[in-house]
Amino acid sequence: MRHHSRIRVPAPLALVCVAASFIMASHPALAAGPAHDQQFRIRSFLIPTVAADPARIALGADGNMWFTESNASKIGRVTPRGVITEFPIPGGASLRDITAGPDGALWFTKGAVGTIGRITPGGKITEARFGQSNAADSIAAGPDANIWFTETLANKVWRFDLTTRVFTDFTIPTPDSSPLEITGGPDGNLWFTETDRIGRITPEGAVTAFGAGLEHPFAITGGPDGNVWFVQQFEGMIGRVAPDGQFTFFVAPKNTLEDIALGPDGNLWVTEFAYNMVLRVTPDGVMTESQLVQGSSPSGISAGPRGTVWFLGFFGNRVYRLIP
Repeated sequence: MRHHSRIRVPAPLALVCVAASFIMASHPALAAGPAHDQQFRIRSFLIPTVAADPARIALGADGNMWFTESNASKIGRVTPRGVITEFPIPGGASLRDITAGPDGALWFTKGAVGTIGRITPGGKITEARFGQSNAADSIAAGPDANIWFTETLANKVWRFDLTTRVFTDFTIPTPDSSPLEITGGPDGNLWFTETDRIGRITPEGAVTAFGAGLEHPFAITGGPDGNVWFVQQFEGMIGRVAPDGQFTFFVAPKNTLEDIALGPDGNLWVTEFAYNMVLRVTPDGVMTESQLVQGSSPSGISAGPRGTVWFLGFFGNRVYRLIP
């Protein structure tokens, strides 16, 4: 049976409600934005490989969208018109995250094979080794023009210098913090989610943690307002953290929030995995849900070319183009 490697088993609804109530009581800066249904223009494109389990998606320098197929060990490329090309990864391995690099290529993470991968707009694939059976998870281009990624099980964040081709690892001071998703922040640092807090690492490797006691912080992205935004996966919460570590929380209309990205319209976009919808969030926390996208199970989401937003249907086996 297929399963989503990044999705944890949801807590019972009662526990989710209790956790959400605790957070509301603990954070006086909590604010809630109403959700309004709206008919966005959405079109889908079927992925050629059956049961590909698409996980994460990113806009490439070539103007196309690139995504990982976690179950098929392929990288997919989809044009703005929806033409999909797939590139098999030599040697296999489960694929996870993908990001546009400062070198014009796309960089992606693999399972427990000790490498990260690079694919050019033309489809040429190379790898860079940082260990033997290490498992890279999330990956991002840093403000320092290098590639950064997390190694969750080893409690590390890694930097790959694109000029010197040297890997440097930084151990997170908090034991068993399990750094997961990582993003470049508006403040020139990297920000990442841990088991119960948000971490910040400078380009030199100095780590600071904020917000101990958070519940399931998961995906994270830089916002349009100089802050960093993240989702608490099963708590139905969207968080905003300022460079000084101050938090604001917004109650989402659904739980099982999967990914978050800055859209081309200056808003945040979130996928609601179990509810077959996507959510638009303004910097002030006002939320608008899309219509039901039946059977999609939205996973990764990203800004696209020409004012579009693209997201993946994990179980729908499709790529979706949304026009706000």
